[in-house]
Amino acid sequence: MFTHHLKGFAARAGAVTLLSVGMIAGLAVTPALAQTRTASATLTYTVMGDSYSAGSGAGNETGQCAQSTAGYANDVAAMTGATLTNIACSGFTTTQVTSMEVPYLSPTTKLITITAGGNDVGWTTAVGACLTSTTAVCKAAVANSIYLMSKVPKNATTMLKAIKAKSPHARILYLGYPRLFEPANMPALGFTPTQVTGAKLLNGAADLLNAILAFTSLSNRVAFVPVAYKFAGHGVPSSQPWLNYPGGPDPFAFHPNATGYLDGYAAAVRPFL
Repeated sequence: MFTHHLKGFAARAGAVTLLSVGMIAGLAVTPALAQTRTASATLTYTVMGDSYSAGSGAGNETGQCAQSTAGYANDVAAMTGATLTNIACSGFTTTQVTSMEVPYLSPTTKLITITAGGNDVGWTTAVGACLTSTTAVCKAAVANSIYLMSKVPKNATTMLKAIKAKSPHARILYLGYPRLFEPANMPALGFTPTQVTGAKLLNGAADLLNAILAFTSLSNRVAFVPVAYKFAGHGVPSSQPWLNYPGGPDPFAFHPNATGYLDGYAAAVRPFL
């Protein structure tokens, strides 16, 4: 089933500090503009933000921004028949979205979806600490992430205002993040009690980040799209995972796979279209 994915998990978990949740150190690159889908419909759609919007983890990622045509944006474009332009880039913070993606927004785009904020809060460090170190180290890393969350509303507000100024007629949907773990499933698969505790702490911190993003979105008159409820039961570990495991075939650990993007993200967006 999936036990083989977790063999030697602790030995591989150090890679999580580089790859989890799209929270890779921001790349000093220009977002790729090659992922453009033409259609006869008049709806113009732009996806922006971090790796979760780039589609990283869905497979066949290309370019320095690790974009994939199997990400949720392509699923949404297929639903709507829209013309899609993907300017999202793996590892970008809200500040980088503002400075390096907003300039590429078309003033005439009608729909924008975005994930941003995870890279602002030291999340990869927290995930790595909670899976490979002591409970004390894990708690300290999560506490640091929570402290950094206090800066997210200001930076996300600046980002949203810049998006609105550049594309004043666009409908903006700000998407949240899933919980990464299924703690109830972990003991039977060899996860240590320390790792289980860490997973619970990380899930709680993810809930807090989503709440902050939701509040910030609504404060800026932008719709917030929750996704965590869609991913429930499909985290790590599960019999039907919608997230990539560390050491799995796709290097983007804890990013959605193609099913997660389709049945998680795109399905969550559908009612807002």
